[in-house]
Amino acid sequence: IVSIQICLVEPAVQKYAWGKIGTASAVAQLSQQKVDEKSPYAELWMGTHHKAPGMVTVNGKKELLSKVIGAELPYLFKVLSVGKALSIQAHPDKKLAEQLHKDRPEVYKDPNHKPEMTYAVTKFEAMCGFRPPKEIAAYLASYPEFKKLVGEETSKSFITCAEGTDEQALKKALTQLFTTVMEANKDDVAKQVEAMCKRLDSSQQGEIEKLLLRLNGQYPLDVGVFAPLFLNYVVLQPGDAMFLSANEPHAYLDGNCIECMACSDNVVRAGLTPKLRDTPTLCSMLTYKAMKPEIMKGKQLDDNTKMFTCPIDEFELTVTKVAGGSSYSLKGVKGHSLILAYDGTAAAASKSGTKCDMKKGSVLFVQGGADVTFTATSDLTIYRCSTASA
Repeated sequence: IVSIQICLVEPAVQKYAWGKIGTASAVAQLSQQKVDEKSPYAELWMGTHHKAPGMVTVNGKKELLSKVIGAELPYLFKVLSVGKALSIQAHPDKKLAEQLHKDRPEVYKDPNHKPEMTYAVTKFEAMCGFRPPKEIAAYLASYPEFKKLVGEETSKSFITCAEGTDEQALKKALTQLFTTVMEANKDDVAKQVEAMCKRLDSSQQGEIEKLLLRLNGQYPLDVGVFAPLFLNYVVLQPGDAMFLSANEPHAYLDGNCIECMACSDNVVRAGLTPKLRDTPTLCSMLTYKAMKPEIMKGKQLDDNTKMFTCPIDEFELTVTKVAGGSSYSLKGVKGHSLILAYDGTAAAASKSGTKCDMKKGSVLFVQGGADVTFTATSDLTIYRCSTASA
């Protein structure tokens, strides 16, 4: 274990099918690799997670970042470039993650929870959290195919509960409604999705109708096509962020974002995915409370830097912009941090005199407590993920 104040880290690229293709992907542009124009580039991973750990070159030899620093980082830092919808998913809390990992380690590969924060680099579309019950009830009334799939009885009891104020009854009705749809017979689902899309094709299309048709174009006749009728459709503008706690349903739809999360890759999926679906676990783990994620605007620390914090200890995010030809010093934080150069070029220097040249896609490891000065040679945008400082 060497004591290093700063060093460059080689991140890992994940080519999941939903990523944007070739150089259209921000991940491909940041990868500093030769880009295959036919491949999807979905995620850039920065951290020490065993599935795709960061590497450091020491004396000409590649070593694991975790080995070089003698520690695992408590967070996983990512860039996502979303070309088509990700699965309807939720991340388990600590207790459920431990149980899933114990029961099925081949699927759930670590025992950690995975709360996460999403920061929009471009306009970013997502579905997250259940809609207010009255909105879902209105969709049951106006979408005959949705109602048919759910069945008369479940639909009626949900609409009755949605008009009342009994929280427990409502939660039970929503659980039943969501589970009925997600576990419905595949042929029944296909029939109703097809009927719905045929009807929508020839009618006036608002935002939700367009989304339903788009999802069916990406995942034909999939049960997930109904998701916008349950889940809030959220659009983040560049610079907006949101926090997703454990056991909340969500699906990213389109755009580029920065993500900070606890160091885990546990995902429970059901719908809009070619990957393994674990519908019973998803249906049983959700909180079933109507919640629209709060849009976070961050806190301005000074002229250059904005900070985004969440109600957990594993991570916080700072966004720093430095004009070309000027210098800026990022103060040390208590835990080790990772800094991504998203745009621009700079020389990074630590107090001990170590220097690293950074360009688009460079990732810098910074030892806990160490200050770093960036001298920008062109307009620089950097993102830093570190453990919460408060």
